[in-house]
This record gives sequence, structure tokens and C-alpha cells, in this order.
Amino acid sequence: MKYVDRDLSWLAFNGRILQEIASDDVPLMERLKFVAIFSSNLEEFYKVRVASHRFAQKYKGDKRNKYGYRPSYILQQINNLVGEQQAMLGKLFYEQIVPGMASEGIRFLCGDIDTANRQLIENYYDAHFKHEFELQEITNHHSLHLKNQAIYQLIIADGRTWLLEMDYERWGRFIKLEQNEQETKIVQVDDVFKYNVHKILGAESHTYAFKISRDAELYIDEEQDENIVRKIKKSLKKRDTGLPCRLLFNEHIPFKHINALRIKLDLDMSSLIAGGRYHNYYDFFAFPTFPDKPHLYNPLHQELPCRPLDESNDWYKAIRQKDVFLSFPYQSFDYVTNFLKMAANDEAVEEISTTLYRVSKESEVALALEKAAQRGKRVFVLSEVLARFDEESNIYWGERLEQAGAQVKYGIEALKVHAKVFLIKRREQGQLKSYAYLGTGNLNEKTARIYADHGLLTADERYTNDLNEVFRYLKDVSYQPGFKHLLVAPFVLRLQINKAIKQAIKKAQEGEKQQLQIKLNSLEDPEMIDLIREAADNGVMFKMVIRGICCFAPLSKKQEQNVKIVSVVDKFLEHTRIYQLDNEQTYLASADWMTRNLSSRIEIAFPVWDQDVRDLLHNQIKYQMNDGLKGRVITPDGNNEFVKSNNKMTSQAYMFELVAKLTEKYRNEGVQKQKQKR
Repeated sequence: MKYVDRDLSWLAFNGRILQEIASDDVPLMERLKFVAIFSSNLEEFYKVRVASHRFAQKYKGDKRNKYGYRPSYILQQINNLVGEQQAMLGKLFYEQIVPGMASEGIRFLCGDIDTANRQLIENYYDAHFKHEFELQEITNHHSLHLKNQAIYQLIIADGRTWLLEMDYERWGRFIKLEQNEQETKIVQVDDVFKYNVHKILGAESHTYAFKISRDAELYIDEEQDENIVRKIKKSLKKRDTGLPCRLLFNEHIPFKHINALRIKLDLDMSSLIAGGRYHNYYDFFAFPTFPDKPHLYNPLHQELPCRPLDESNDWYKAIRQKDVFLSFPYQSFDYVTNFLKMAANDEAVEEISTTLYRVSKESEVALALEKAAQRGKRVFVLSEVLARFDEESNIYWGERLEQAGAQVKYGIEALKVHAKVFLIKRREQGQLKSYAYLGTGNLNEKTARIYADHGLLTADERYTNDLNEVFRYLKDVSYQPGFKHLLVAPFVLRLQINKAIKQAIKKAQEGEKQQLQIKLNSLEDPEMIDLIREAADNGVMFKMVIRGICCFAPLSKKQEQNVKIVSVVDKFLEHTRIYQLDNEQTYLASADWMTRNLSSRIEIAFPVWDQDVRDLLHNQIKYQMNDGLKGRVITPDGNNEFVKSNNKMTSQAYMFELVAKLTEKYRNEGVQKQKQKR
């Protein structure tokens, strides 16, 4: 095939998460965290991607997708790959993680639990759970209304079957059964039930866990004459009753019982996924922590200072003098939120405009905007209400900001707004002066602690004038914006990337060495892949860091030689997008090279003019391409072989050093300027 299917490529990415679970170089409890990440990733994958294939297969006639694959084929491949990965996860968990915890005095009781510990569990049940478990009998005439993602226990006793929903929110999942100086015993509430069900249904009772995952797509009725918020609220209510796309079950359930469940839920056989005794491993995010065992965790992250802001009592002046580059989580996102808070309380600030894509529930950004609106400033918020799984949070903050007096717009018809920017207008000496933030990651202080992103605080009119054009369009889509410096999708972003690559082809044909360095989360767009192939065939070299989906497959020897792709998976999620399109053009961006980003979203790529920052970005990609500890070579077969390199530190550790050197250089420049003034 001409392209690697995006979903099979994504499973290869989740395979890289498995490699981190298997790595002895990762502290034990961080490996457990990767177990949770792997499971969380897979859950979303089934709710979104697998569900879309099932929907296409059932209602659209099993037609080939843009990569040339039929849904039926992709679903079969997904089942095979996920089965292999789940088996590997179980092996790593029971043969490495659980014994490793036990050696550290953390006894996680799971699987076959011995008699002495069963007695402890029975005693705990009698003291805390004796009247908690309410069973529901399943009969032939009984219809099932099962919650999305909830864990259920199927109990078989004396030829009858019963159902129990595991209410983790009410009970918790992990229970400290016994604790002393030598060890802590932890058990799952699942096993508290399992080893006490005989007290309810008799000695011959058998329990098996299962769960369903439902289609998470919001099918919005465009015919209804309602605003988008009401439509989405209605659709969100249906998410828990969406089309089931997976039935994950304990592989030891007798087939006749799992088949009966399948029939009741109207699932086909390919929806059955055999698993282990326990499900929802993403709950390990909430596993008890052990602060007295710091060696089991990554060292506490030290945040680097931002010298231009830290050493200034006037941030506006500091930003006017020089663009302020920020790199998260190596530096604190508080610099961004504090600047917004400052603007909200500043009498001279008259207007704040921003885009919000994924907002944390306790958003400092949204609180600052609310304060600004309450103080009478003109606040415009484009809240992307179709940001999947953040719809409720975005609606909540949108409605709250409206109540405070802000003008809120909930997305744009046919275009998601994925840009991560804000624009502040301040009255200075009788004129409005603009200040802006442009970033590669969401305005979300929670994810900024674990996502590796870059941002820029600026007063440069080359940025702010173009950004003003963006907001004029967002406020009124009939307006025709013009851009001189920002590459904005869907207007000029694809066009300018294409132009730059074609220019590189021309120069390569003339004998000039050409190398493009690109960092993305995903490379999926067939048109862009074809252009990369054409360029590679003409001698253009591509060095690409792509964390996740990569649909590129070389079709010639030159493409194999000239396109090198590496994925880095480490303790922070690599999220930055960087386009080095030639020696003079380096951009930071919100957009991956996916069809949706380039053609059906509002995205912004912004040029980096500061040579020191450009050097940092070039060095970041160069080192990630040679990261022999956390870098994997991406190939169509998805083997995830590690990069061969003698580097002694990870690229994220190197990035910390790069940011530290840059901020120190800024400090020295500031000291020098002060000396010159004296």
C-alpha cells in the first residue's frame, strides 16, 4: 500500500509506551504510570477510532479510506495488534511490575491471592463492605443498560447469572488492607467482592470482570434550529448510550455467557476482546503514592527561571524590549497565567481576545478572563466547544464567562479552532499597544506540567497585526483576513509549506544541499506525504521527529535514504511542532501535518526570528534524532527499534540544558545592558 494506515501507526506508538513499561531505566512507579497511559490511550482509541470504523462498516458499506484500506481489514488488524499488546502488558505487569513493588515492600495483592490474605480481605469486607454490593439478576427477558467504560462483575451461581457495577467513584479502587514498617498491602475493591461473593450467593459462585466501550463521537443534528451549545449538551447525554464498539472480558468467562452478553448488546464477534481479570488499568493514575520511597519515582522536576521577566518590575517593558521565549514544562506556565492576571487587573488594558481549546476544570486562564470581564474590559473568547472530551468543561467556562460580561463564541461552522493564542490591547500614551502570546500547546496550566511545548510573549507588531486579523475573522467570518507573517490554516498554511518544500526541490535540483528539520505529533496528510516523497526523490533530506501517527512509507531507494523519522517517548509528552523549512524559515506551530489541521481547522504557525531561539530549536531536533535512550526509528513495519547512538543523556535532559543556557544568556545580556547604562 502507498500509505501506512493511521490507526495501525497509532498502535505502533502505543507500542512505544509498552517499551517504557518494560524499561529498567524507568523508575518502578513511573513504569506503573505508563501502564495507566497505555490503557488510557487504548480506551480513547476504541471510543473514537475503532467506533468510527465500526460505524463506517455498518452504515457506509465498508468502503476504502483515503489510505486504501477497508474498515473490515483495519478492524481485523487492530484486534490482532491489540491482542498482542494486551498480552505483553499482562506479562510485564505480573512478571515485572507487581514483583518489583513487592521487593520494595508494596504488596499489591492481585490474581490468585493466598489463604492468609484472603482472610484479611474477608475481615475488611465484614467491617466496611458487608451491605455495599447490590446484585442485579440477568434473565432472558432482562434488557441490559450498561454504562460506558464502567467495570461490571458477571457472577455465575447455580445456573443463574448476576451483575454488579463496580462503583469506584464511591468505593475507591485501591484499598490499603494492612500497613506496617515492613510492608503495605494493597487490594482492589474488585477482589474484596470476588473473595466474599460466596457469602451472598454460596460457595459455587464465580465472578468475571467485563466492560463495554461506546462510540464517543457526537452526532449533532444539523437540522435542528438550536444553538450549538444546546445541540452538544443533548449529544453529550447520548455518549453513555452510544453504539458499543468493544466488549472487553475476562478470558476465563465460559463462552456461552459472554456470547449471551454480546447478543444482548447487539455486538458482532469482532467486538469481543479477551483480556485479563482486571480492566481500566488507567485507574493506576490514582494508585497510592509512597513519598518515603523517592527512588521509585522520577526526581522532582526543577523549573528554570525566565530571566527577562523575573528580573523586571515591568513585564510590558520587558516584552517590548525583546520577545520572551518560554519552554514548558522546563519553565513554569505561571508566566503565561500571571501575565493574563496582570492584564485583567491593569486599568490601562482595554481588551483581551483569546482562543480556548482544552481548558482545565480549575482554569487560572479562565479565571483571569472572568476577572477582566468583571472589571469592564472587552473580553472575546473563542471557546472550541467541539474539543473532544473537553466539551463540558469548555461549555461550563464559556457560559460562566458570558455571565461575567465576556463575548463568547462557541466555535466556527465547519472549522475547529485549534490555535493557541491571546491578544491584549493596552492604552499607552494615548495609543493602543498590543501584546500577544502564541504557543504550540493549550492554554491549560495542568497539561503544561507534563506536555513539552513552546510559547512566545511578544509585542512585535509583525505578530500582533496578523493576530489581530485572526481575531477579526473569528469574530466575523465574513471578514477576509490578510496575513504577512503568520501562516494561518486553512488560508495559507498548507500553501506556504508546499511552497517552501518546492523551493527546496528546485535548489536541490540546482545542486544545492537541502535539509528540512520537522517536529510533529502526527504526519498523516496524503498530499503532504506525496510532496515529501517528491522532494526526497530530488535529493532533499528530511530529518523528522514524529511522536505518534506516521503514515509515510518510502516507495523508492532515495526516499529511504533521504527521509529519516524518529519518535521520542519519555517522561514528558512531546507536543511541540517545529518547522525548519530552510535556513531562514523556522516556525513554531499549533498544527500537525494532518488533513484536518491543514484544511479544516484554524491553526497558526508563527516564525521565530530570534537567532538564539532558532538555534535552540534546531539543536532540539538534532539531538532528538540521535536520542539513543528514548528515540525509536519509525518504519512502516512499526518495529520501534531504538536509535543507535552513543548519547549519554536523553533529549529531554538535553533540552533542560538548552533552556538553562538560553535563560542564562538572557540574564548576561541584561546585566551587560545595565552596565552600559551606568
